[in-house]
Parts: sequence; C-alpha cells; structure tokens
Amino acid sequence: MYKYELHAHTSECDRDAYLSACELVHLYKKAGYDGMVITDHYIERFYTLWFPEEVEGLTHEQQVTRWLKGFRAAREEGRKIGFVVLPGVEVRFDGYPNDYLIYGLHEEFFYTVPRLNELRNVHELLKLLPPDVCVVQAHPFRDGMVVANPEGLFGLEVYNGGTEKFRNEIARRFAFHYKLAMTSGSDIHSMERLAKGGITTEVRIETPEDLVSVLRNGEYSLIEKDE
Repeated sequence: MYKYELHAHTSECDRDAYLSACELVHLYKKAGYDGMVITDHYIERFYTLWFPEEVEGLTHEQQVTRWLKGFRAAREEGRKIGFVVLPGVEVRFDGYPNDYLIYGLHEEFFYTVPRLNELRNVHELLKLLPPDVCVVQAHPFRDGMVVANPEGLFGLEVYNGGTEKFRNEIARRFAFHYKLAMTSGSDIHSMERLAKGGITTEVRIETPEDLVSVLRNGEYSLIEKDE
C-alpha cells in the first residue's frame, strides 16, 4: 500500500508555512509516505505581500519560475531519496475567499496561462485547464468560505488537517449529496499538521497522470488523523 500527501505548502512560496521543501520531503518519507503533491498558494499576496521585493519588475515567465521554487526544491530532494513529488496548486481568485486545489498539472502549464489568481471564477479557470485534471474545493466549510456551486468540480476536500472535525464532516455530507469525489490533505504549514491527511492506494503514483487516474477511478482510501 502506498501513501501520498495531497495538500502541502513550502516556506519557499508561502510566508504562512514554516517548513522548507527539503524538510517536508524528509519528514514525510520518515512518516512512511511514498510521495506528495506540492500545492503552494497561487494568490495575490504572493506578489503583493509575501515576496514583492523578489517578483516586482519580473516578467510573467520569471514570476512563474519564482513561484515554482518550492516545488522544484522538493522534487530535487525527493529524487535523491526515492520520494515522488508532483506539482499541484491551490488557487484563490482576487477578492474571493475560496481555495481550489488542482491535480494533474505539469509545471509547464503555468507558463502558458495568465495569473490564475486574476481569473474571476471557477468557470474561467476550467476553460484554461487541460482535460481530465481534477479540481477540488479545499476546506469548503472554514469561516469565510463560500460553498461553491459544485458544477464543474471534480471533488471536495472532506478531510483537511487544519480544519475542525465537524466542518470536515459537513464537507463529507455535502460531497456525498452532490456525488462529488472526496479527498484528504494535511494542509501542512507546520509540524502540527504533519502526516494528518492524504490517500492510500495500491497503485504506484509517479506522474500527474497516475494521480488523476487513481482519483478518477476511486482507487484510494482517505487518511484522516484527527486529534
């Protein structure tokens, strides 16, 4: 049985995250996981609050390269120790509170599209995405979130390591009612959320396409480690 984390943030790309890409890889390897998806925030504050001194004046291509810094560092470290690291993203549109996880992308995709945070809604996002990727609303019942119309969504994050149990349970009921796929992720920013979520599967995942296949075929179980 293989274990994969589906929701992780690196300190290289998120001022609210306190673990570096290399630290994450080694910690999850030690915790018995076989791989992870780096889902750093694609959000306005990356440009205006977190790293303005690094990205101001850069071309879009250069900004994307900077945003991929955490993923690429994790992937490089993972290759050294036999740990799979896949690219992902957590998108939030400007002026809108919801977060959306996207699985199945390759890093080259981000160079071909405008800033994702500047899109107006999920429908605009879906038009830009390659076919068969999986769009999942993250922690949909946290304070300030708006439960999105499930049309067009692949699934809902029904277990989030940084969200109270009862809110995760509401997300599960919502997903069940609308027949949405269910995912789990630690949403790790610090040690307190280490290895709390993710999936187990009998299928070895090595590429974004492998992950999408496992998710769409339902060949997985959720990891849910509540306190």
